[in-house]
Amino acid sequence: MSESWHEKIKNKNREEIIQTGKELFLKYNFINVNIKDVCTLSGISRVTFYKHFKSIDELIFEVQMDIIRHMVQFIKSEDRCEASGKDRIIAMLNAWINFAKEYKNEIKFIFLFDFYYGAYDSNEELKLKYENFILEDDMSDFFTDAINKGITDRSLKSDLHPTKTGYYMFQTIMGVLQRVSYTSLPIKDEVLTFDDITETVVEMIISSIKNIEE
Repeated sequence: MSESWHEKIKNKNREEIIQTGKELFLKYNFINVNIKDVCTLSGISRVTFYKHFKSIDELIFEVQMDIIRHMVQFIKSEDRCEASGKDRIIAMLNAWINFAKEYKNEIKFIFLFDFYYGAYDSNEELKLKYENFILEDDMSDFFTDAINKGITDRSLKSDLHPTKTGYYMFQTIMGVLQRVSYTSLPIKDEVLTFDDITETVVEMIISSIKNIEE
C-alpha cells in the first residue's frame, strides 16, 4: 500500500514536470529552455528534476510523445465507424486540420522536434524509446481501419495498400500542416490562406484514393 502511494506521488510529480516543460517549450521553443527554467517554474530543485529525468533531452522527448498522443486522440475522436471508409478519412483529415488551427504551437513543436533531432545525433536510448512508442501505439497507423473499410465498401480503390496509403496520408498532411503553421504564403494580388492550402491538399489526397466507379 505504502509503495503504491509513493509510486503515485512519483508519477504525479513526473507528470507535473512534463506539463511545465511543455508550457515552456511551446512558449519559447525547447532550444531556448534549460533545466533551470523548468525547475524555477515547477518550484523544484535540480535534484528532484534528475530523480525523474536524466537530461533536458529526455524531458523534450516526453513532451513530444505527450503532444503526439493528444493529437492522435483529437483526430480519432472525430472518426465515425458507421460512415464509409472514404468519409471516415475525410473526417479525420479535417479533424487534423482543426487540431493544427487550435493547437498551432503543438504542431510547431513537432516540426522543430523532427527537424532538430533528425538533423543531429541524439541519445540512442531516447531514440529507441520514441521509435517503440510510435510503433507500439500505432501513432502513424490510425487510417488503416478506415482504408480497409473503404476497400470493402467500395468507396476507395480496391488496389490500395492500407499501410502504405496510411503512411502516405500521414506524411502528406503532417508535412503541409507543419509548413503552413510556420509560414504564410502571399501570392500576387491575393493571399493564399491556411484553409485554401489545407482544403486543396485534402481534395488531392481523397482524389488519389477514392473509387471513381463508386
